[in-house]
Amino acid sequence: MDIPNLGELSIFIGAFIGACVGFLWYNAYPAQVFMGDTGSLALGGIIASLAIIIRKELLIPIICGIFFVELVSVMIQVAYFNVPKRIRGRQAYIPDGPLHHHYQKKGYHESKIVTRFWIIGIVLAIMSIVTLKLQ
Repeated sequence: MDIPNLGELSIFIGAFIGACVGFLWYNAYPAQVFMGDTGSLALGGIIASLAIIIRKELLIPIICGIFFVELVSVMIQVAYFNVPKRIRGRQAYIPDGPLHHHYQKKGYHESKIVTRFWIIGIVLAIMSIVTLKLQ
């Protein structure tokens, strides 16, 4: 791909990856550092900006698959609880925030949920890197 100013972009991506690895080092169980909403929004903005710069915006749902599923689960929950009680049917999942809380209520340990989400995220990242060659 012909991307202008790729050298500067590579340095930025390297710094971004280094910062994420440094955060994950101290966020391993038991977590010593927490990111919060501001940090996660910044990460999402960086990923979206990079996708726009390399003209691969359609890969965002694949790269961010876990976050996309979490977002959809919250949207389903909000829509479900906005429907009047007399119309509501059976619940799709245990309603307590995002999808990972559903698995916590089912009895899975938090580190097991995180590890499985990481595995799914790594597989989705590999799939998106493979599709970069397809045009």
